[in-house]
Amino acid sequence: MKAKAIIAFVLFLAVIASASAAQIPLVLEEVEFDDTTLSPYGDNRLSVERGEEYDVRVQITPTADISDAQMRITIDGYEFSDVEDIQARTQPEDYSANVTYVEKLKLKIPSELDRDNYKLRLTIADKYNNALVQEYNLKIDAARHALRIDDVVFSPNSAVRAGSALLTTVRVENKGEQRERDVRVTVSVPELGIAATDYIEEIDDGDEEEETEEIFLRIPRCSKPGVYDVLVEAEYQRRHKKVSERKSITVLEDETCAEDAAPKTTVSISNQAQSVTAGESAVYPITVTNAGRVSRTFTVQTQSAEWADVSITPTSTLVVPAGATQTVFVNVAAHEDAPAGAHSLVATIASGEFSQQVMLTTNVSEKTSSAVGVLTVVLIVLIVLLVIVGLVLLISLLNREEGRTETYY
Repeated sequence: MKAKAIIAFVLFLAVIASASAAQIPLVLEEVEFDDTTLSPYGDNRLSVERGEEYDVRVQITPTADISDAQMRITIDGYEFSDVEDIQARTQPEDYSANVTYVEKLKLKIPSELDRDNYKLRLTIADKYNNALVQEYNLKIDAARHALRIDDVVFSPNSAVRAGSALLTTVRVENKGEQRERDVRVTVSVPELGIAATDYIEEIDDGDEEEETEEIFLRIPRCSKPGVYDVLVEAEYQRRHKKVSERKSITVLEDETCAEDAAPKTTVSISNQAQSVTAGESAVYPITVTNAGRVSRTFTVQTQSAEWADVSITPTSTLVVPAGATQTVFVNVAAHEDAPAGAHSLVATIASGEFSQQVMLTTNVSEKTSSAVGVLTVVLIVLIVLLVIVGLVLLISLLNREEGRTETYY
């Protein structure tokens, strides 16, 4: 009798415990997955594509007041669930009796989830009552055509010096049901205005992967140091579809560009102003120094002048090696009838975007006429003759005086 009493008492406690932990008081009225109403009964499955995010709508009506209740939807069986669990949940909410509520959740289906049959589990629970759990059948499929950029590898690794090459290898995965051919992969740095392209001939279905050859990009010399976005695009289905990925690289300063800030070319002239007589020439040496790192070609040009003939020797085109200096001569031959006064010429030294002008000034004086010159010579000759005649007469007089003196004695 005692044993029966003990058993009856235990059963009584179990009934009380069961009654005290009743199921959460609500009615699950409707569940929609991507605008499709789910049914918990039968073998019918809803087909959804992996790699997409779906809206889930849950409608409930509590039969009693509920405090701190949460909803959670999950899909189990994902190999990488320890890193990325497939679930969505609401925050704890209070619900009033006989009021209909709608909760909206978003569930992301990873692209790495195997194509197979799964259960979508909806759990509604509060702090104490037994949870309401409802399961729905899903079939995870793949899109007919779907590519994914699986990896982007830079060489050098994410940091490259301005003026150097950036090599990029792109690995593309086929997440669709069909084989893809002639996949066009483009790597670009939009801010620097550079891009390069390579093709992957074929990628089999079944999550197969293929990678490009090394795609070559030259970072422009003297690009501003900093972090730049790299856009990687894979076009397929005759370029009707495209997937893209953004990465970043760090561009380092090109030390030689600091030198570029200093003038690479200097032009000097020792004497910009000279004086000549009409009919004579002035020579102006112009020295060009190339302080750059590459050879440069310079042209020297002057304007024509009505009062003089202008020429450049030995040549008007200079090829100046890096770090070297060369000199040209501007010859200005004033005409015989050149007007007296200061005359100016402009010489232009140019190479590519470089251009510098120097002013050459020639002061011309009038040439003495030939008649005046002849008269001057005649006058000088006459003066000399007069001097000679005077000396002869003086000597003759002295000789006569000496003769008289001797006769006297």
